[in-house]
Amino acid sequence: MIPEIYGNTPVLHLIRTMRSREHLPHAVLFFGQRGMGRRTLARYFAMTALCTGDHAPCGECLSCRKLLMDDMRDVHPHPDVIWVEHSGKKRGFSVDTVRAVCKDAIVAPNDGDRKIYIFADCDNMDIRAQNTLLKLTEEPPPHVLLVFTAEHRNAFLVTMLSRMMPIAVRPCTTEECRKALEEQHKCTAADAARASQVCGGNIGRALQYLEDEDMQEMTRQVAALTEAIAKRQQYHILHILSRYESDRQKAAELVRMLDLQLRDALVMRYVKDNLTGADAASAGTLSPTLTAARTEQMHRAVQDAYAALQASVSVRLVLAALGGALL
Repeated sequence: MIPEIYGNTPVLHLIRTMRSREHLPHAVLFFGQRGMGRRTLARYFAMTALCTGDHAPCGECLSCRKLLMDDMRDVHPHPDVIWVEHSGKKRGFSVDTVRAVCKDAIVAPNDGDRKIYIFADCDNMDIRAQNTLLKLTEEPPPHVLLVFTAEHRNAFLVTMLSRMMPIAVRPCTTEECRKALEEQHKCTAADAARASQVCGGNIGRALQYLEDEDMQEMTRQVAALTEAIAKRQQYHILHILSRYESDRQKAAELVRMLDLQLRDALVMRYVKDNLTGADAASAGTLSPTLTAARTEQMHRAVQDAYAALQASVSVRLVLAALGGALL
């Protein structure tokens, strides 16, 4: 029996349809936010490709049963599904690792007709490694399928992207996220409802939220920052941002969550559901103060700040500039 996968129904349907028509791509990329199930979909793709039952994935054949025991991290019982190990300083994939994969790819599968290599979390894959992998991605042996996951498509060279099928992984609805937390992760109804709303349908992030006091505190700070923007309280805006000057990663997460709040505030002018931000109440306070032009201006400022944080610009300068742009 295949465990229920919450959300991304169109993606699941696409994978099954491609298998039924024998048109599975030789290289596929699942991209989207961390925590939205990219690895789960990679395993589902492998299960569908290798299934020997009548309706793939059947969940009952030997291949499916082996993959259902695969925890996508440490336990990999299927000999023809290879989760390529990270290597190198940035936890990417080194040239030596890629060369080993290319050499192994010519070896026939152990159990069936296909052999699948999964490169998970490719956002730091070295350019030289991508160039080394280019020929295998373009013309793999007939029995080889390649699966990649990353947060962003632009983690790959254009030449690599042109040789794979990119598939966007979307967040669940808040209701789907709540059900997953209750049914699969045994969270209480109250915790599931709170985390699913705060994390915008991202199941992995919701689980992290419930376990991480720092993330819960950041959620409160994002709500306070949203309120301060609504009331144009410059001191409070700068004070909240200044709390994150010493931690680039947390500053980037704060900025990302703020962008979702801006999105929700604009959405609430027209509908009251389909929210993805951290705090609906503060987004509701901000919503009446927004115009389309002001929202676009703030969104661009937030996006620029996030990009600058990724590019190692001074965190203090980035947050100070963002504080001014939010008024």
